[in-house]
Amino acid sequence: MAPRLTFVSVGGHGCRVWQDTPVISYEEALQLLRTGAALLPRRAVPAAAAAGEVTSDAVTARLTVPGFNNAAMDGYVLRAAATSTATPASPVRLRVSGLIAAGSAPPRTPEPATRGDEAWEIMTGAPVPATLDAVVPVERVRLEAVTGQPAVVVITSPLQPGQNVRLAGEDFVAGQTVLESGTRLAPHHLMGLAACGVDEVPVAARPRVAVLTTGSELEHQGASLGPGRIRDANGPYLQALLPLLGAAPVTVATAADEAAGLRDRLRQLAGMADLILTTGGVSAGRLDLLPDAVRGIGGEIVFHKVAIRPGKPVLHARLPGGAVLFGLPGNPLAVAVGMRFLVIPALRAMQGLAPECPTPAVTMTAVRGRGDLRFFGKAVVDVDAAGQRQVRILPGQESFRIAPLLRANCWAIVPEGVGEIAAGGVLQTLPLYPDDSTSP
Repeated sequence: MAPRLTFVSVGGHGCRVWQDTPVISYEEALQLLRTGAALLPRRAVPAAAAAGEVTSDAVTARLTVPGFNNAAMDGYVLRAAATSTATPASPVRLRVSGLIAAGSAPPRTPEPATRGDEAWEIMTGAPVPATLDAVVPVERVRLEAVTGQPAVVVITSPLQPGQNVRLAGEDFVAGQTVLESGTRLAPHHLMGLAACGVDEVPVAARPRVAVLTTGSELEHQGASLGPGRIRDANGPYLQALLPLLGAAPVTVATAADEAAGLRDRLRQLAGMADLILTTGGVSAGRLDLLPDAVRGIGGEIVFHKVAIRPGKPVLHARLPGGAVLFGLPGNPLAVAVGMRFLVIPALRAMQGLAPECPTPAVTMTAVRGRGDLRFFGKAVVDVDAAGQRQVRILPGQESFRIAPLLRANCWAIVPEGVGEIAAGGVLQTLPLYPDDSTSP
């Protein structure tokens, strides 16, 4: 993207040249991210250890499930036709030939024409013999014992073929697609893979992400604060968030406001990560050193400034060697918005995940637009008695204020170019994090 203007700053940190790039729309930024994202390499992992991974290919069943007809409950397995005349007044009595337990082979049972009808006591999950086709629950029958004779089961109502029988292949059939590519594996997926015999899963490599929080004012957790110093809140936030996104954090570091040191740190991180996240130093002040540092190591700036609030000065670049970089403004909510609405879409594209779809909700109060900026607001969504989703943008939307975020359960999206959305109008919402079950 060609720069519009070039400025020169002369001060205590020497002569610095920076270039002003045009502000692009949020949709333009998303398009650039998604088209520029390179899918990560594939690898195979044991299915039992694959929670949180993303499938790189479709996964097919190796086994048919159930692998054989089996009993859905404890009871007696029999031929349904033999019970067709059963009534309470005129029950059907069938000889009990033995017990079929789960894990055993089914007994060889003769055809009804060669030996009268019979029943077998059967346990849940036990195989159903080929000539039998229904199970009557144990609580629906009466057992009669005759000294020196096989027990007799008394049935008072007819059964239908297949009743209380799990049929072979009713759940999965060997060779069928079980999971599509681009599925983030959760425990219920692993249950299905285990049942249908999948022991190894093809997945996308986890994105290696390096975090660099910049600013000479930052102190780590546990440090005492001197004059003008603040705790680094962005580093712990990103360190906690990245594993939830399927990423592998490789380092969380800090850098002072010093040009040569920043360039050296970026070179180092570019050799160990697929994606670098920086916070701070991306605007146009004398100590906003990141744009020049990126250019100084041979990086290509894809965009710098997106028409969003908070987080407008966000920078995205490609570095030598293939790593991509997101330079997020330093205010905590600018970091949160940049992650949620720019970095997360890029990470999803790298892993082969589909884009997220916002969910509409009715705004409970009038909402003011932000001119030509798309606004992402800390908000609460709930469901009223009629089942309608309602959203309320919280007070305290300044980008330095973290406290309202602790009360939020979603982001409300106010599109650019609107003056005001009246109460009862519709806003799009996204949960605080992808796949977040705490947001209605």
